[in-house]
Amino acid sequence: MRVAAVNDLSGFGKCSLLADISVLSSMGIEVCPVPTAVLTAQTGFSSYYMHDTGDMVQHSKEEWSKMGVSFDGVLTGYMPSEEMAGSVLDFANTFNRDGAVLLVDPVMGDGGKCYSNYSDAMLAKIKELAATADIITPNLTEACLLAATDGKAPAGKMAEGASDTSASDVASDEIAEIALKGAGSDVDRDRIVEIARKARAHAEQTVVVTGIPGEGDELYNLVVYGDKYEYVCGKTNGRSYSGTGDLFAALLLGNILNGLEIVDAVKAASLFISEAIAVTTSDDRNYGVDFEKVLRRV
Repeated sequence: MRVAAVNDLSGFGKCSLLADISVLSSMGIEVCPVPTAVLTAQTGFSSYYMHDTGDMVQHSKEEWSKMGVSFDGVLTGYMPSEEMAGSVLDFANTFNRDGAVLLVDPVMGDGGKCYSNYSDAMLAKIKELAATADIITPNLTEACLLAATDGKAPAGKMAEGASDTSASDVASDEIAEIALKGAGSDVDRDRIVEIARKARAHAEQTVVVTGIPGEGDELYNLVVYGDKYEYVCGKTNGRSYSGTGDLFAALLLGNILNGLEIVDAVKAASLFISEAIAVTTSDDRNYGVDFEKVLRRV
């Protein structure tokens, strides 16, 4: 099995390509990384340096095409610009063939806020990329953005890492605000399912909405596939950590390539994230979870 992982590489944060390579390699899958950017630390830190890798995605597409290689899966994550998103779309269209599974993690925001690289044009390009995917793994904020029919870019100067614009400001329905309150009631759950169905490009696409807060220490992932859906419950310590979305996406793709059905793959990925959170010692979310301690369990 071989996966092309298109994501950034961050020195600190235990996220992105570090998560992709660690998890998929441990699952017996060859990983071919394509860095969209190289950072000293992930963007949640107060200070970081980011080196734009420029044409790396395009060069990888061209050179690997010359080699005649193929992939069983393609995984995409963080993109620093609209131009990069366009290059990733071209890359995905080139290698998403011959039964390959394309998983798009539409990295745009979290906690009801958009990341600072968000714009109308950027959202349009990520929506275009997400529409080509077999599986998308948005968090609640990103699901709301994908579901919006009239999304607007955040106005004014953005704070580092995120804007002050909430998902309810850019989603076209009141369901965005309700969804961000979590899955604590039947009404909220139904609304989130509605968001997920609006977020997918077509009825055959699978959507896994991650990190939905529940009662107490419960944290849910919602799987919408075909005309069915299922909530999968995991455990959290009440904190949000860097890299858990990247870990989840890599685990999900690896489990599917290794033969699990979608709901079982989500359950296995959710369990791993819960175990990684349970053994994490740092209180600083920016440093991520101690997934290395439980990596042997994949």
